[in-house]
Formats: sequence, structure tokens, C-alpha cells
Amino acid sequence: MNAELIEGLRNQAEGYTAPTAAVELLIDHDVWLRRPDFVNRYVHQVPASELFEPDRPLAHIDWDKVAKALNRQAFPASSSEIAMLRIAASLAEDHPVKLRDALVGMDATTTTAVLTAIAAVTGHRDRITLTLTARNRPDWL
Repeated sequence: MNAELIEGLRNQAEGYTAPTAAVELLIDHDVWLRRPDFVNRYVHQVPASELFEPDRPLAHIDWDKVAKALNRQAFPASSSEIAMLRIAASLAEDHPVKLRDALVGMDATTTTAVLTAIAAVTGHRDRITLTLTARNRPDWL
């Protein structure tokens, strides 16, 4: 993953809990920011010549454009990858997401990333650990 891009996205979202959570969710998921088709079309890096602080890169995701593409089903991706992108767009800029549809079938790692992002929006900085044991596992699982 492009370290300068990641730093730029983090810098742009800094100070805003929901956009930061969305960016961190995409970073943790480790899929979308590796896809050139996504980055080239939906992620915009501010050129160094336009930066107020040249040593502090800035980048942003055009979440409106992402949401429109999601609604058109324009992304070739797995349902889990689409769900992560929908959840990130919802966190970043309040684009609607049907959580029931998005969460069904997620593995523990992906679920943990989503829970961590949701916790971050509320101001919690702790990492979430998901553990299902025989003692706390619902009967229906």
C-alpha cells in the first residue's frame, strides 16, 4: 500500500472521528486502497505544489462518487469488499447502508474491523477483540 497515500488520507481526516474511522477501516481492510482502479478514480492526492505544508501530504476520497458507483454496482468485488466500502462511505459522509445486509457473512477479522471503526466514531480508541467461545456463543451460531 502506498505509504504517502495512507498518510495523506489520515492527515485529511485528522480531527474528525467519523471520517478518520472510515479511512482506518479501508486501511485495515487492506483491499480498496491497493486497487489502482479505485485509487485512480476515487482518491485524490493534493499535489505537493498546492500544499500549505509540503511535508504533510493530503489526500481525500470522493465519497459521493463512491456511493454513486456502489449504487450502480460498478465495482467488481466480493460482497464482503462491497460491504466494507459501503460501511466506510456511511461513516465518512452518512451515505445509507443496510447494516443487516452488509454484515451477514462477514468473517471475524472483518467484523472486528467494522466494530473498531464504529467504536472510533464514538471517540473510543481501543482496538476491539472479537472472541466467540462456547460460553458466550449464541445457540444459533
